[in-house]
Amino acid sequence: MTGVAAPAQEVIQLPAEDRPLEANFEEVYRVGSLAGEDWEQFGEIAGLAFDGAGNLYVLDQQAARVVVVAPDASRLRTIGRAGDGPGEFRQPTRIAVTAAGQAMVFDRTQSTFHIFDPDGQLVRTVRMPGGALMTSMPDLDPGAPDHSVVPNGTVSSVSFGMLTGTDSQEPAGRPRPVTRLLLGGDVVRTDTVLHAWMAAPEPADARPRNEGVTWIGGRTLALAPSLLVGGLPGGGLVFSDSSDYRIRVVGVDSTFVRVLTRPIVPRPVSNRDRETELDRRRLEQERAESERPRSDIPERMRPMVDRILASQRADIETWPFYPEVPVIQDIQTSWNGAIWVRRAGESAAADGPIDVLTASGQYLGTYPAETTQMPDAFGPDGLAAFIETDEFDVETVVVRRLPATVN
Repeated sequence: MTGVAAPAQEVIQLPAEDRPLEANFEEVYRVGSLAGEDWEQFGEIAGLAFDGAGNLYVLDQQAARVVVVAPDASRLRTIGRAGDGPGEFRQPTRIAVTAAGQAMVFDRTQSTFHIFDPDGQLVRTVRMPGGALMTSMPDLDPGAPDHSVVPNGTVSSVSFGMLTGTDSQEPAGRPRPVTRLLLGGDVVRTDTVLHAWMAAPEPADARPRNEGVTWIGGRTLALAPSLLVGGLPGGGLVFSDSSDYRIRVVGVDSTFVRVLTRPIVPRPVSNRDRETELDRRRLEQERAESERPRSDIPERMRPMVDRILASQRADIETWPFYPEVPVIQDIQTSWNGAIWVRRAGESAAADGPIDVLTASGQYLGTYPAETTQMPDAFGPDGLAAFIETDEFDVETVVVRRLPATVN
């Protein structure tokens, strides 16, 4: 499958054979420990970001705060706290930081961005329009012009209409927008950067009906190509929306610049892929149910809730699949514009090798599978932050320095 049609553009065919890279990154420091200071006992890290001075911003969702870590691994400041007022968080889920140190924190429960200056002082709040509640927001990159952010990473189920509740879903099989969020006022405004391709869901009338529950509309096919987006320095973008190896480079003016391809074809979905994905969905269902015990549900509503949960469990077992596993599974972009591309692994749940490219069309090499994870944040001077979890599920942030050739 290919992405949405676009005007004629340069197509660069990258090499077919991998050129291995060694993941011998220099460790700069690490923070986060139950035995450490209070500020580095992280509960649940929801996001990481760097500013231009190399300060690391750690968004701790559980503690409802942002800890700013200096390049020498000391605490520089703490931003925000739990609460419902301006500059206070209930469920902070996303963070973006400009080179100058302006931090933009999105709170899902409040459906609001909190904007802080480089000293950590609240400048203003910017709410989502239309009375949106519990907004699901993708990862974010600072964008251009100032006071804007663009989606980063997997945004397969996100459009601005869905974010604000003004549109239940994108039309099946039609182009879907990638939207820049403009945060210069009191209400979020938007600028559609491009339209990408979307795989059509299963037909609505093909969906099985479970006793006592009526479903409307078709389900999105499991393992269908995700929309993967990364921001480039100066405001451009790269994105992938197809199952083959095809990355489109978009200029700051939203024009298509070039396409980067490799002759790597998607493989058919196997029984192992299907069972792995269904196991993942079953586990997600169990976790969702455990978060709200039956005892917390009013007694009069329990029969209805039980029917819905039973139908959701049965629904998983008949979930429809896309016929092939997309080659590209994740895209991230570095501070200097290098494109990190994670390919599919041997199974749907396994991470594959990571290619490193440039937006101009250079292939820099490939990190073999399991030699490194994708950085969770890129910074200046080759800095990259990785979230690691120990056997006790304690999260640690490790900051390493990447070679100049790949950042």
